[in-house]
Amino acid sequence: MAADSGQMNESVWGLYPWHGQSEAERALVHPEDFERLKLLWPYCKVLERLGEDSEGGFVVLRYGQSTFRVRPELFQPVSPPAFDIGGEVCLRKDAERTGVIVAIYWHYKQARPFFLIRLGTKRTLKRYFAEELLARPAALSPCA
Repeated sequence: MAADSGQMNESVWGLYPWHGQSEAERALVHPEDFERLKLLWPYCKVLERLGEDSEGGFVVLRYGQSTFRVRPELFQPVSPPAFDIGGEVCLRKDAERTGVIVAIYWHYKQARPFFLIRLGTKRTLKRYFAEELLARPAALSPCA
């Protein structure tokens, strides 16, 4: 599953509001990727569009380490998130507390992404917006 990297120079992020409940929606996903996409349940998640698949007709979307081939009809571009899954962050109000981005969702009412993070070994339930987080500059370095 190779994306044509020459097609897209800038990172394009978006939503893929797919439920997979109907036959028409099932046909929007490459058959080899259907079960994995169903497990991810992409609705409300912010995904990166990597480009087009060489098999034609599909675009390649990434969420964390997973990639999926889907038909482009449902893809809705949104503003890119400030952080990516796996990115290390500190809480702006308490820079000593560091964590890792584990999920990126779209807040429809506010029209912007929010993040779920893992602090230490615990995944928090709180939603964080970009202004509440700071990028951690390097491994083991404190946030400024």
